[in-house]
Order: sequence, then C-alpha cells, then structure tokens
Amino acid sequence: MGSVCRYLFSLCLVSSVLCRGRSEVRKITRRTAYGDSGGQQEPLDIEASTHQEQVETPDGFSLHLSSLQMSTISFCPLSGCVPCVRVYVRMNNSVPVIIDGVQIHFFEYKSNRNSEIQVRWRNHMPPLNTANFIYECFESDAGSKVEVRVKTIPDYGLQLTEEYNVEDYKTGPEMNYSVILKKKQIIVTVPPGRVLKAMLCYKRGMVCRELKNRSVLLINSTSSLFYEYLLPCLCIQVFYPGLDSSRTTVCPFTNTPKAFGPDLWKSSNFSDLIHHNNSMAVRLTGKCHIKPSVVLCWKSNGICEEFEESAAEFSKSVYVFESVDRHSQMCFKFKYKNSSHIECRNRPDTDWNVTMVTGSNQLLLTFSAHIPASFSAVLCKTIREECKNLTLIHSVTQTEFSTQKLLMILPAESHEFCVRVWRSDVVFSGKQLLCPQHLHHWLRLGLLSTLVMLAVTPLLVYMVWKLATKVISVPLWSRTVLIMYSPDSEEHIRLICAFADVLKTELCCNIILDLWDTGRVAEIGIVSWLYSKRELVEREGGKIIIIWSKRSQAMYNQWSMPDSGSRMNHSDLHDLFNTSMACVYNDILRNRRIKDYSIIYFDGLCNKENIPEIFTKIPKYRMLKDFSNLVCALQSAPKIPCGLKLGTKFLVRRILRSEKMQKLRNHIEQLAKLQRHGLLCCEECDCSD
Repeated sequence: MGSVCRYLFSLCLVSSVLCRGRSEVRKITRRTAYGDSGGQQEPLDIEASTHQEQVETPDGFSLHLSSLQMSTISFCPLSGCVPCVRVYVRMNNSVPVIIDGVQIHFFEYKSNRNSEIQVRWRNHMPPLNTANFIYECFESDAGSKVEVRVKTIPDYGLQLTEEYNVEDYKTGPEMNYSVILKKKQIIVTVPPGRVLKAMLCYKRGMVCRELKNRSVLLINSTSSLFYEYLLPCLCIQVFYPGLDSSRTTVCPFTNTPKAFGPDLWKSSNFSDLIHHNNSMAVRLTGKCHIKPSVVLCWKSNGICEEFEESAAEFSKSVYVFESVDRHSQMCFKFKYKNSSHIECRNRPDTDWNVTMVTGSNQLLLTFSAHIPASFSAVLCKTIREECKNLTLIHSVTQTEFSTQKLLMILPAESHEFCVRVWRSDVVFSGKQLLCPQHLHHWLRLGLLSTLVMLAVTPLLVYMVWKLATKVISVPLWSRTVLIMYSPDSEEHIRLICAFADVLKTELCCNIILDLWDTGRVAEIGIVSWLYSKRELVEREGGKIIIIWSKRSQAMYNQWSMPDSGSRMNHSDLHDLFNTSMACVYNDILRNRRIKDYSIIYFDGLCNKENIPEIFTKIPKYRMLKDFSNLVCALQSAPKIPCGLKLGTKFLVRRILRSEKMQKLRNHIEQLAKLQRHGLLCCEECDCSD
C-alpha cells in the first residue's frame, strides 16, 4: 500500500476528454487521478483505502449504465519503465445520487497481490447523474491477468468488476501482409487469438496519421485495406483496440520505385505564393514529408526547358525564386528520387504578349504588359533547328504600371528571318520565337496533306472494292449446311427438324438433311447420297454440323470397337450415323477439311464431356448459349473476321425472339424432361411433324 502512495506526486484536474485513445504508448513519470462530474471539473484526493460501512441503497440507483475500462501504459519512475494498468470508471445513473468518490480494488492473479485506494472529491458535491474517474496507475507485469473491482463512496452495496490481460508495451502484435498493386489493396493477416485493429496511415516523423474511413477491425482473420495513393510513407499499423495499446508499424513502400511515381505528386498540394512582381514562390504540402529539388522551366510546345542555375533551397516547405519573369509559361519542375513533376500556375495579371507585323524592310513588334518591365528582341536565322542571332539586341522599357503598348521596329532586309523576344529586366526569362514564314509553312503543309489524301483515296477505294469482292464471293446469308446426327428417338428427330428449320428460315441457309430428301436417299443409298452432299458443301464453301447427344456417344463407342467391323460396313442404306462417322474419321486421319466441321449439343441433353477426344480440333457449340458464335461461324467468309459483319448482334437478338426459336426451346425443354425421367426410346421415325 505504501508503494502506491509513494508515487502520488500531484493531483491533476482535467476533463473526461483525457480518456481518449492514444496513437502511441505514453510514458508517464508520475501517478495522477482525474475527475469530471458531468462536465464540471473538480479536484480529487487519493488515499489508501479504509473500510467503509455499507449504507442503504437509494431508490433508482443502479450500475448497469456504468462502465469500467482498463488499458496498459508505461510507468517510468527514476528506476526505469514498467507496465502499468490505467483504470477508467464512468458512473452513470438514471437518477441523481450522492457520489463522493470511488473505491478501487486491484488484484493480480499471478502474484496474489492486492492494492486498494479511494479517489474522492476534495469538495462536497451535490447529487450527480454522471461522474468520471481515471486513476493511473497500478503496477503489474506484462502478460499478467488482473481483476479490478470498483465501489461507490458511500458504499451502496453494488460494484463493477472486470478482468484484464496486461499487454507487453514494448512490442506490438504480429502481422503479415501482401500487396496487390493493380487493385490498390493490402491484405493483412494476423494470428488467431485476440481481436486486433489494423489501419493504414501516412507516417510523418514519429507520427502516423490515420487515413480517413480506412480503418478495419480484424477478428482472428484476414482483412483487406484499400489505399488511394501509393506513397513511400504509406504504412500499416496493427494494435489491440484498448487505450494506449502498442502498435506494430510496417511501411512496405519506403524503397519501392513505384511509390515515387505520379501518386506522389497527385496527393500533394501546390500553393502559389506571390511576394512581388519579380519573384515566384511555391509551397509544397503532401501526405509524405519529402524535400524535392525544384528548378524553373519555360514551357513551350509541350516541352519545359529548364533553367539549371535556378535551383532553390527548401525552407519550411516553401521554395522562393528571385528575379523571375512571372509569366504563365514559367513553371516549377520538382524532382525527387526517380520521378519529376511540372507545376504551372495561372497568372493572367502578370502575362505579357507580343505581336509582329511585317512591313517594307522592317518588322514591327507590339508589346502589351501590365507591369513595369523591359523587353528585348533580336533577329535570328534558323539553321539546323537552331535560330542564330544576326543583329544587335534591341530593347524597350515600360517604367510604370500602364495599359499602353510598347512599340519596337527592327530593320529586316527580307522576311526569311525570325525574331527572338524575351523579358530582359530579370535573370530568369523564357524566350519566344516569332517567324513570319510560319503561315507559309503551314500552307505548304496543308497543300502537301491534300496531295497525299488525293493519292491515298484511290488506293483505299481499291482495297474496299477488293474486300467486298471477297465477301460476296462466298454467300454469307445463304450458306450450305449439311446436318449429321444419330436417330435417338422420335422426339430427338423433331428437335433436329426444328433446329434445321431455324437455320433455313432465319439465316437463309441451304440445309441438307436426309429427312428432307428421303426420295433421293432411297434411290441412290445413304453412302452415295452423303458423299455427294459432302462434295457439294466443299464446292460451295459450306459447313457440316454434327448434332451430338448421349445416344451419339453410345453409338460411337459401338462403332469404334475394333471387332465390330462397323467402320468398313456401309451396306445399311439408312445407317446415316455410321456412314457420317466414317467420313469424319477419314478427314481427321488425313487432317483435311477439319475447318468445315462443327459440333453442337443441346444444354440439358448432353455435356461437352460426352464428345470423344478425337474431335478435339473441331469447334463445339452449346445450344442455345453459344448460338451467336454459331451464327458468326456460319456467316463468316474466308479471311473475313466476324467482328466486321455489321448487324450480327442485332440479327441474333431478332432470331432469339422469333417464333421458330421459341418452338426450338420448347422441344429442348420437353426432351430434357423426358430424358430426366428415363422416358426416351430409340425407334424409327420420320419428320412429318
């Protein structure tokens, strides 16, 4: 008990605002107690606890609205710093009661150590609804578990009790992180256990300023933090949510080259400071505390020409340049690490203008300025992109603020010379170049451009004509299409007919289907009919569509068995599927005409996995999801990208809303329902419906 009183050096009177969280662990060298009674500050007395008699509890008194909070801070007497538990008591009650103070009992489980003190008002207080008490602090060891009990003075028989784990104030929590630069995202991972808080901040010196609206609570897990600017001072902080908790701070971009790029300048503010007419000053403020070098430069035609000798020194975030032409074309060029930034300010009141009029053996220059200034001009001749001076320098001066214009006459034997003009009463001034021949130069360029266009236009017309010839040579809207399939069931045959009807009526394709040419098939046989139609497709640049189903997979497995002899037996005049497989198999083995084939399968009736691997090189389309891709393939002519076919999307949307397409959807849904219930049967049927 004596050790507690020995360090009570002074009593401080502060408001409850002192109970806010700190951004760093604060070291204290004296023990204090603070009090606040509903906004009325009162001095406190602290003394070792003595036994007090319990009194009758007033009507309406309760502690369910009150709170008891603890946090770890660093207590630093002369002997060194130790962990210390701060106790914050907030008394709340629905009715006013007499509260002279609080009695705080501190117990450390590990050492079985008890401490107890009383914190009282020095002066008598009237009945209160609210009262706040802060005591700092009880010494303890890092990692210890402590218990704090608080009673009112006088003792009304109720108390607040809380347990607390003392933090290690020397080290913060562990954390890992990863950065996704494209998403401007930092993923923070903490070990399981206690609830942690992670935030992004900009570190300037010893202080890390939190980014607004970018804090997040981590609950034994991984969370993402998003930043606006990638900066070298952007840091991650992880800490426990208690008061004065130690923080782990990591600044991952300190040496990252990308952190010194455009974001560094976008996040900065540039303030133009005006001292007098012949000086320029700029103040740089930003998220990071940097000291870039700054020079003046004259911006013309997109290029800013530097004045190397104009480097200014950094003084309290301000750069000052003396004897400068404060024209709008005079800019600041900032350089820092591997990046630079040009900042130009709008100063219309300090701009000066010059115009030139050509006369007989002379050039007339007219200067317009609103400030006292001197201007100089010299004739020069352009030689290898440089204008070399030819005459003496001519000057005029405006001695006072005036709106009158200055005139300067330069003798010129011809108009082939240019004039270099600048402000001559300051050290740093940009030079403007005026050339009378510029107009003729642009006229010559315009004439040359016109001649080039006249020469190129016939070539463009010829290329468009050749392109149109290629497109028209292969029918785009009347493509010949041969359909191969396996006769699964009557319902499946109807589905094939509905699909063929969509291609014929909506895309104007020339459909070749054995069901629509039964007389010819019966006359010459399925083998002759199929091979003749395949040759027709090749001549007309058409397509061969194989409609695949689960029944097709079973028939293919039977056909591909080595001992079945199905590959060589084409005597069955109605065996379209086996004959089709023989055609496709021969083309695949010879690696010919693969581009003519396409395989389609209907969603809900078949999957892509049901198609054998031998057809890997043949494009596959799932109906009706890939219908637009199939339309594109049917419309495309050789060497003509589908993206050049105007109106393809409009065409597909129209077809998908058509009556024929709705009929096809109904067939697909009906067949899928029958297949799910196992009601499909394979039998000979026709397409008379």
